[in-house]
Amino acid sequence: MHTSLGQSLGQSPGKKSGVLGAAALTALACAALTSSAQAVPPGPAAEMTLRQAAEARGFVIGGAINANVFDPDAPDLGEGVAREYNLVVTENTMKWGSINNTPGDFNFSLADLFLKYADKNKQILKGHTLVWHEQLPKYVGNIETKEALITEMKNHIIGVVTHFKGKVPIWDVVNESISDTAGNPNPYRENSPFIKLIGPEFIEIAFRTAHEADPAAKLYYNDYNVEGINGKSDAMYQMVKSLLAKGVPINGVGFQTHVDMNFSVEHTRMKENLERFRKLGLDVQLTEVDVELKGDAPMTDKLKKQAQTYGDLLRVCLEVKCNAFIMWGYTDMYSWRSGSKPLIFDMDYKPKPAYFALRDVLLNTPK
Repeated sequence: MHTSLGQSLGQSPGKKSGVLGAAALTALACAALTSSAQAVPPGPAAEMTLRQAAEARGFVIGGAINANVFDPDAPDLGEGVAREYNLVVTENTMKWGSINNTPGDFNFSLADLFLKYADKNKQILKGHTLVWHEQLPKYVGNIETKEALITEMKNHIIGVVTHFKGKVPIWDVVNESISDTAGNPNPYRENSPFIKLIGPEFIEIAFRTAHEADPAAKLYYNDYNVEGINGKSDAMYQMVKSLLAKGVPINGVGFQTHVDMNFSVEHTRMKENLERFRKLGLDVQLTEVDVELKGDAPMTDKLKKQAQTYGDLLRVCLEVKCNAFIMWGYTDMYSWRSGSKPLIFDMDYKPKPAYFALRDVLLNTPK
């Protein structure tokens, strides 16, 4: 059995499938929900969990999860996620291809179990993601007209958001629609079926549809390689600024933050970048954080550098008053980048130096 934090202390993302067979997921999840760990009361700073340290300052810290949290043979995962995070987001379960694989035929069974898991552990469940150019069902790729794709997109958004209305307070409405080519005259991703058939207006339509389905939900645009000031983040800035000028109901922007241990908050001008979105009146979140180990240095040195980078990322997040710091997973065991050991718990579920760096930042950064 893996060592839990209590004992030792004291897949593109989401993009990697869980190891459990699909036929076993529901049964395992139902069984696990009867015994999920509850958050424990705060203790002395040296014994506080990340969740306790975050909640002491009114902050949200979370991570992506998959069906492995329901695995009875690895209970430390589900218990650890409940103990350390006050927000969870499913890696794949709430994406279009998982939840609506046939037009109008929604399957919410597994997503509902994740909602029960979050409710039991008094966690926020963030919805990820309503519209993305990947992990789409085959029928979407077969649509040939703009009008038909708009109809299917709206039906999908309405069906999903309505089902979770009042239960899922945050949605990544549109994911990764900006081109990776900095300075491209057309800033949008050309391999997206939504761009090809509908054009950039699909983004406005998606946000307005999600808002109509649940006016109380917070709606986000989410993307990667936009953490610092560069051509892609400039394009994203202009896009959301244009949406706001049109009165589109967008509440915030998610910065995925898939980086490596050599990433520099200072050199990329990350604080300046996040602040310009905040000045538009938008919330900002770091939404899929992981920090890869790189190079041939001794492991001790690499873990120290990884911890420094994690701490710098959380610190800048707090400095600009972002409202959540979300990692793309919990343990290196199930990371979509597991070979580069990018998360804050190792393969044996033991906290790495990065864990303590995050806790120190939460406890010592002025509110």
